[in-house]
Amino acid sequence: MNATSLWEATSNYRNIKKSLYGEVETDAVIIGGGFTGLSTAYHLLKKGVKAVVLEQYEVGWGASGRNAGMILPGYHHSMTTIANQYGVSAAKELFKFSLESINLVESIIKDHRILCDFNRNGHFLAAYKPKHMDALRREQEFLQKYCNYKTAIIEKKDMPFVLDSSLYHGGLLDPQSFSFHPLNYALGLAKAVEELDGTIYENSQVIDIHYSSKYTIVRTTSGAIKAKHLVIATNGYTEGLIKKLSRSVLPIASYMIATEPLPPRLAKKLIPNNRMIFDTKNFLNYFRLTPDYRLIFGGKDSIRGVENNQTFEDVHTELLKLFPELEGFSAEYKWGGLLGVTSDFFPHVGQLENGTHFAVGCSGHGAAITTLLGKVIAQNITQEDRVKSKLEKLPLKEIPFHGQRALIINVVELYYKLLDKLA
Repeated sequence: MNATSLWEATSNYRNIKKSLYGEVETDAVIIGGGFTGLSTAYHLLKKGVKAVVLEQYEVGWGASGRNAGMILPGYHHSMTTIANQYGVSAAKELFKFSLESINLVESIIKDHRILCDFNRNGHFLAAYKPKHMDALRREQEFLQKYCNYKTAIIEKKDMPFVLDSSLYHGGLLDPQSFSFHPLNYALGLAKAVEELDGTIYENSQVIDIHYSSKYTIVRTTSGAIKAKHLVIATNGYTEGLIKKLSRSVLPIASYMIATEPLPPRLAKKLIPNNRMIFDTKNFLNYFRLTPDYRLIFGGKDSIRGVENNQTFEDVHTELLKLFPELEGFSAEYKWGGLLGVTSDFFPHVGQLENGTHFAVGCSGHGAAITTLLGKVIAQNITQEDRVKSKLEKLPLKEIPFHGQRALIINVVELYYKLLDKLA
């Protein structure tokens, strides 16, 4: 297997950007060159606010350029779970917010003609256990009744019309979501930032942040940026930047493979109508077809983040459990990366006591919402008069025992995997 991502291997032209050297002054400095950071810069520049992005490697290097390319509504929790915890009104508002994020991504892609295979495939949430179907039926009813959002329950007998695998027991079909090439979207968003006279420095890792009463100075090994506003947009790669944020985000590793191109007839038999799929396990599997009929398959999520040849062999084994017909088809690409999880599994956006703006913790549902979170940060910086969303009002809490997480990780991981195995 090629030890690079399929997205990197098939990306559009990458305009290599220089590293930061010397001292620069700007209105806002943004740490992180993924969807959130680039979107923040984009929306600030549209309002006439000067912005500089610092990326420790290359644009889209983190989860933004390595995810499965699924633009979905909702969050880690089901909307019925959210309604039970926060009330129906809050759940409706949060769902609407997630739909706005999809619309924003679509509008940016269209406005800037970003070539990223943006396509309305729809997605299917597959029931890993028979009892999961009850929860999916409640979800379908809630979305229809309270959000005027149409989905459909697929019973097990009708599964071949959506997914030709005996592993699942039915599921919830949403025909309204999108797929895309995530790295090409990141590269297109970066180009839009530069067209608005924004500056992006690559290979510029932050080593120190110094606060004063009026300015923040962010230093790299070869330069420094003086800015009125600081934005942290590093999500699963936040460790070590700011203690409060580091202790509030748990990095979770996820791994993916991409097969060689499959015969179109076989690909269409396995996943009719080209739906994006993920399942109801705690450590879930997720997969989809690409335009050239490769199957991308992700799984083996791990809190420990151990990445080696065996890791990807295990992912491939899981794929063959799902689709035995793919025995003999090679996995040509393999890659992994970190996503950020918060204590409540919600994304959080806001401002710390020291004035730092941030967005973290999309918990595996960040492909769309990160772009909207960047816009929210820009609105906060420009102090736009607006009603803040329920998402912005959720308190960011430190994860219990975060400092000793190495001691509890095995227990937590084994617990959730045991739940997946139990009937």
